[in-house]
Amino acid sequence: MIKERIAIGVDIGGTKIKTGIVTPHGQVIGQTCTIPTGGNDPREEIVNRIFKSISEVIRINKLNKEDIRGIGMGVTGPLDVKNGKILQCPNLPTMDFFPLKDAVQTEFGFPVDMNNDANAMILGEAIWGAGKGSDNVLGITLGTGLGCAVVLNKKVLMGATETAGEIWISPYKDGIIEDYVSGRGVCSIYKKLSGKEISAVEIAALAKQGDPIAQKTWDEFGEAVAFALSWSINLIDPEIVIIGGSIANSMELFFPSMKEKLQKYICPVPAQTLRIVKAELGDDAGFIGAAALVDPC
Repeated sequence: MIKERIAIGVDIGGTKIKTGIVTPHGQVIGQTCTIPTGGNDPREEIVNRIFKSISEVIRINKLNKEDIRGIGMGVTGPLDVKNGKILQCPNLPTMDFFPLKDAVQTEFGFPVDMNNDANAMILGEAIWGAGKGSDNVLGITLGTGLGCAVVLNKKVLMGATETAGEIWISPYKDGIIEDYVSGRGVCSIYKKLSGKEISAVEIAALAKQGDPIAQKTWDEFGEAVAFALSWSINLIDPEIVIIGGSIANSMELFFPSMKEKLQKYICPVPAQTLRIVKAELGDDAGFIGAAALVDPC
């Protein structure tokens, strides 16, 4: 089955670990493995599950050592990427300051690359997904929280302290931008307008049925997304903006408001040429992006 050396990609979140194999052209081949993380369990148990997920993908796909050029891991952060450590991570509280990169490298003997999950996902989209062929890519992930990454010439921009793209904590209205641009932000806006607490999925369903409060919720959300994007767009002048994460599934509901506001907030020249698109890699984006971290040579 294996005709060229592949990378193993591992997407590690607080809820699940998903692992798969990816060719140097971004093609997913063979069978994947998904297991619960148990994010609050003892460190040793979580590490063993990570090992198990990788071992299982090697086993079920009958990979030989010479088939594998490396392992890439996209991990919920914050991380010390340079030293391959998880820092004080709210989604993996028992893994604080654990040298995960060295542990995986020692266990399997392959080169290992590690970055935060948002960086990895946007890197995969930039190289093999919605941003393929673009040299200057800005990406955001809209889920429980807000992730952001900048990819220049197929490399993630890390910054002096590895925190480039961490716009979630930037100020907005009476809080920070993540309070508004995230799944919980959608719920918060709806509660403010209606007095009711329901999920973002339910708010999307109501909006599609014509509910005016739900529709106004997505309009306000779109304006907040435009505000978050405008500073980054004006700073780096990307060719394309990629929007991923679970909330991107409702992109048609907030795109008109977001686009209208962006036309006012960003410089006139990029406003005419900038492309804003939904991520393409779907449920496999996490481990595909992790595999993109591995040197293709």
